[in-house]
Amino acid sequence: MIPHSLCQFSSFRKFFLVPGLLVSLIALSGCGGGGEETSSATEKKPEGTIDFVTQVKPILQSECVRCHHDGAIMGGLNLMTRASAMKGGNKGPVIVPGDPEKSSLYRVTQLPEDQDHAMPATGAKLTDEDKAILRQWIQEGAGWPEGEAGTMQPIKTETDKV
Repeated sequence: MIPHSLCQFSSFRKFFLVPGLLVSLIALSGCGGGGEETSSATEKKPEGTIDFVTQVKPILQSECVRCHHDGAIMGGLNLMTRASAMKGGNKGPVIVPGDPEKSSLYRVTQLPEDQDHAMPATGAKLTDEDKAILRQWIQEGAGWPEGEAGTMQPIKTETDKV
């Protein structure tokens, strides 16, 4: 005969420990999380398809175009339009549609701040959310509309303001 105290422990184990162990194993294994990897532990994949006009363009406009525009083409890279961006810079293409790891536009945002080629070169670095948006956008094929919707706004220089 099983002692009463062990019976109580068996019930406790059956109803609380085993399910708790399963929940812990599921959490540790990543089950239910889509199994998708990101390039950074803190980078969260954006929901749905990335929209260039509402998600990518604001990042490029505020963080990249200040050094990569018609009047100041740093590194030979002009990000004002799709056509100029796809030409790339001095070291070749910066956007490889479908492959963010081969796209220096994305890779340079992943570099530590103390690296020479970490971008943006001035100001604050991109947020993890912005990096994830760029990564997913490139992974999805780097769709970039032609015309006004896909053209960055000209940068105003100090002489333009006078």
